[in-house]
Amino acid sequence: MKSFTILLLLCGAAFAQDRGLAMKYPADAGIAKDPAVLFHDDFEAGDIGTKWDEVKRRKARGATDGTDPFAVESDKSIVRGTRSARVQLRKDGHEDATLTKFLKPGRDELFMRHYVRYGSDYGYHGHGGSGFMADAGKGNFKGAGKAPDGDKHFWATLEPIGPRQWDPPGALIFYAYWWKMKPDGRGNHWGNWFQPTPDQVPKRETWTCVEWRVKANAAGKADGELDCWIDGRKCGEFRKIEWRSTDDLKINAVQLSLWLEPGAYARAGGGTTRTVWYDDVVVATKFIGPKTP
Repeated sequence: MKSFTILLLLCGAAFAQDRGLAMKYPADAGIAKDPAVLFHDDFEAGDIGTKWDEVKRRKARGATDGTDPFAVESDKSIVRGTRSARVQLRKDGHEDATLTKFLKPGRDELFMRHYVRYGSDYGYHGHGGSGFMADAGKGNFKGAGKAPDGDKHFWATLEPIGPRQWDPPGALIFYAYWWKMKPDGRGNHWGNWFQPTPDQVPKRETWTCVEWRVKANAAGKADGELDCWIDGRKCGEFRKIEWRSTDDLKINAVQLSLWLEPGAYARAGGGTTRTVWYDDVVVATKFIGPKTP
């Protein structure tokens, strides 16, 4: 993946607005009822994906393994609470597993917090993490390597990238597409990077709290914003982003995803599987913060 790298600001304190919604709800009990919360899933009940609007399971071409990539994790040495969501790609099975929640109405500013744990089998991936999307309708993303129209689409995913100099699963970056994104030397528009500093490389087999904030720009102004917090510490603050050309284009979807094509395993750290766990997802209009004891 060729990309334009944007680096900004060292780790700092949590969002200055307040100490976070989670401080008011020990162990997240009752947090879903807060007026600022738009979505909550702790995966404690039902099938994985029940609370989401779209569950994508895309098999690789010629796949011979039909194992569902989504499963309930109940191993007490792994889970947060009594259950977590386990997502696993297999080289001879699925290449894409994505959960999507659509937001109606769309928003100009949004926060998403979740916990993620990368397995010991996790080398690197193609793409995958938590992200947001603003889309005016189906088919408005033109495809990889092409900048979307400013009145139709923008998106970003906070995901680990590697290998480069980083150990698996790689360093966290925002991988983003929008109408003012920078082209490479050949005129292609591959996902641009917004990279937290210092490098944020999650430890495998360890739960990490990830939160991001996106604020759309006012039409005609480059005043859009993007932030992230890792384990409650602010590690990225990006400004002067012109996400859209019209105020009518709203942030209207969030996702958890994992994608790796069969042919990419060899250059993405080898192995035949990629396992990741997700838990304690909250989407809100205010800063959330880590889950309290």
